[in-house]
Amino acid sequence: MKSTGRRDFLKAALATSAVGVAPFNIQAAGPSPNSKLNIVGVGIGRMGSNNLKTLAGHNIIGVADPDEAWSRRHYPAPKVKHWRDYRRMFDDIGKEIDGVVTATPEHARYAACMYFIKRGKHVYAQKPLCHTVNEARILYKESKKHKVVTQMGNQGHSTGSTALIRDWIKAGSIGKVTEVIGYSRKNYWTKVKPVDGSVIPETLDWDLWLNRAEKIPFSTSYMNREWIRYSHFSGVVGDMATHILDPANYSLELGPPISVEAKVEDSGFPGSLPKAGVVTWEFPARGEQPPVTMKYYVGPDIEYPRPKRLEEGRRASFMGSGSVMVGEKASIFAGSHSQSPRIFPEATMKATPKPPEVSERNKGRNHEGNWTKAIIDGGKAMSDFGYACPFTETLVLGDVALLHPGRKLLWDTEKMKITNDEEADKSMFMRRLDPRDNMGWI
Repeated sequence: MKSTGRRDFLKAALATSAVGVAPFNIQAAGPSPNSKLNIVGVGIGRMGSNNLKTLAGHNIIGVADPDEAWSRRHYPAPKVKHWRDYRRMFDDIGKEIDGVVTATPEHARYAACMYFIKRGKHVYAQKPLCHTVNEARILYKESKKHKVVTQMGNQGHSTGSTALIRDWIKAGSIGKVTEVIGYSRKNYWTKVKPVDGSVIPETLDWDLWLNRAEKIPFSTSYMNREWIRYSHFSGVVGDMATHILDPANYSLELGPPISVEAKVEDSGFPGSLPKAGVVTWEFPARGEQPPVTMKYYVGPDIEYPRPKRLEEGRRASFMGSGSVMVGEKASIFAGSHSQSPRIFPEATMKATPKPPEVSERNKGRNHEGNWTKAIIDGGKAMSDFGYACPFTETLVLGDVALLHPGRKLLWDTEKMKITNDEEADKSMFMRRLDPRDNMGWI
């Protein structure tokens, strides 16, 4: 990890800047050259390149992606050196690195995070953090041990909308909440089995791309982000539920569930993901807060229940992707990334006073800026792994349930075990069945 001296130097550079604020808030003048962090990227696709572009006020000193053609197409910056293997990149420039942004496919994200955390580097990781429950648990413990600044890429968490929702809940504006409903029309389903006999492109190292995942033959069906449709690399729940269910998880401080179950429409072929389904988690009472039932409706052509407290005749346009928290007196509705929150019925919204601002506000320029500011100030990012890893566990348990539909799975968080279903407890979403950990990914 970088020494305290370097962190203090960066912090001092901010304090002595012309306007005395963090450079990510300065849009016209740009950041001071003395307050820049050295950032690398691992997994340079759509979100990875977007994250690095957002951090362009810092020094982007390297990127690593096992698909060289993909990497150079999505991040063509001519002065930035490219590697295929993040380990080789670290061998070459590790001493210069302050932080890493990782946006690999879901199956490889845990290993990339662990590799850099173990070497004392700060980590910004795309969502969902992990492919399996035990990866999330291990990642959380390791991030605490090494005391690095971490952030999951659920950018809605850093918005004023999320803070307002939590303020409403803490002020009792809608009464005690017993029900949460999330909706997403996004489709992860495919009817097409992976194409056999595909030739590996010269620009791709398939072994590196697989990372610790079990060895399977290369197929063009997995390229161009189509990996998201296959259980070997991805699940259904975390991709959008990490955004959609975040305001409820954060505001209600749900903690671990006690059970999870799923109903599925068309489970597809082995290795594919369900076309659509409903996942239900049950959470116990928390202090004075009552038990909560949370449902997530995901997939195309699935029937949604009309949200409670939404006036008759009022159009629920947000229901393509969003969430509802149902309280004793009213409901809170929010969009997919916590945007445009509103209390329904409208009469309650108009009568509700502005709540006290008790929730943390992002002092950075954006979600990535919240992370870099925490690194420089020696603080904590808003969606750090202490929050994000337990939340990820909850979401991945939803993937376990989708693979074992029609069963109510009882969850013992202390033992990290599904206690009433041995088959589900051995699911590939609980832990990788035969990881290639002998290849030194972390």
